[in-house]
Amino acid sequence: MYFRTWSTALFTLLTLLLPTTGKSLTQTGQVLSLEQAVTIALKNNPGFAQQTNDMKSAEVTVSQQQADFYPNLVLEASGSERFDKSQGDSTGNTESRSVTSMNVGLVSSINLFNGLGDIAALKNSELLLQAELESLSQSEQTLIFETVSQFIQVLTDQELIHVEEINLEENNELLERIETFYEAGKVPISDLYQQQAETKQAELDLLEAEHSLNVSKLLLMQTMGMVPTVVYQVSPLDFEILSLMAPDDDTTHLTALALANRSDIKAQKRQIEAAGQQIRQAKASHLPKVDLSVSLGTDYSGLSDEKQYSEQFNDFLDEFVDENLNSTIGITFSIPLFDRFLTRNEIAKARIGKRNEQSLLEEKKLQVGLEIAEALQDYQKTQKQVDVFESKLTYARQALHSYEERYRVGASTLIELTDARTQYVTAAFDRVQAKYDLVTQEIAVAYYLGNMKQMLAGLSQEKS
Repeated sequence: MYFRTWSTALFTLLTLLLPTTGKSLTQTGQVLSLEQAVTIALKNNPGFAQQTNDMKSAEVTVSQQQADFYPNLVLEASGSERFDKSQGDSTGNTESRSVTSMNVGLVSSINLFNGLGDIAALKNSELLLQAELESLSQSEQTLIFETVSQFIQVLTDQELIHVEEINLEENNELLERIETFYEAGKVPISDLYQQQAETKQAELDLLEAEHSLNVSKLLLMQTMGMVPTVVYQVSPLDFEILSLMAPDDDTTHLTALALANRSDIKAQKRQIEAAGQQIRQAKASHLPKVDLSVSLGTDYSGLSDEKQYSEQFNDFLDEFVDENLNSTIGITFSIPLFDRFLTRNEIAKARIGKRNEQSLLEEKKLQVGLEIAEALQDYQKTQKQVDVFESKLTYARQALHSYEERYRVGASTLIELTDARTQYVTAAFDRVQAKYDLVTQEIAVAYYLGNMKQMLAGLSQEKS
């Protein structure tokens, strides 16, 4: 077992229940939890919204391909007025006349057979929709991973500030003692100057740590799709809960799990299947096509003469509504004989496209194996670093305490004490960084395995 897995439905319920707006966050400076950050990011991140729109566009394409199986219906209407001259029967004189004509019809057609190209086109669009859905799921996991990683970076910077604050406080206390010692004539003035410089450096280090925290906060807000601000705090994480079970070191087994779970691999497999349907669609142009057409129409044509308007209207009704009604039904059968090698070339291009998609899948599989191996190596290295830095911090703390006592009694120099303090602060920094790096590496393994949502849902279940 590698991570505590929970139902995806739990994550969905969590998403619905948590606050989804960030307006109050920036106005009141409230505390931001990890779940809130993820929820806001999934709602507001522009890149994720674009992926969602791509998925909806694929749904429209499927709908259009389904509609291609329906018959069409067209209403056609035309009218004209022709003017000419006619010759009288007895007098031989010509006279002007006008001929009014009108045609109205309903025309419908439906394809009965086109080499199964329409079926292949529908299946192709459905497979591409499935690929978009898998890609959207992968983008969701990526966004969760980025948000969680940046959230942890903010926590890291907050704790590093705490280290710098303690360092500054202790330097101030030491400066006060040295001032007392100097006034009593126990230490030279050079120690006073040196400690004053060390205290100023500690103040600068605290300012730099605060700057790093503000930058991390801005990056987190940007990922969440909100106006960048630093007027908020992030809630701490319980490492006993967040620290999941250590992943197995069997790279082969974990790679197989990742290949079965990861949405980007599933999406690429759908792309290959869709490319196969594109080949079928191209081959359909070799086969005969059969279309059924039906029309219903009527027309009217009459000379403009000296008849009364009522008589003209009656003639129009007789011809247009009754006498000239007509309907037709027909079948068109067409066989392609020579299309200047268009179909052959389209089939060749479709096959090349499928081979490219297959090559891309193999490349993705190799990338998955590399990502899993690197993530495990980083995790194991960080585990060892945590132990090492814990030991170094313990030693540095003891050494600092020893040099403080020796300096107080004049048995060591301020340079030795300053070096001991520098080593202690460095060890404290390294321990904080390694502690949070270990959590980040655990989350990275979950991401590369395709288990980000389950990991976050498991964390939420533990907290509840």
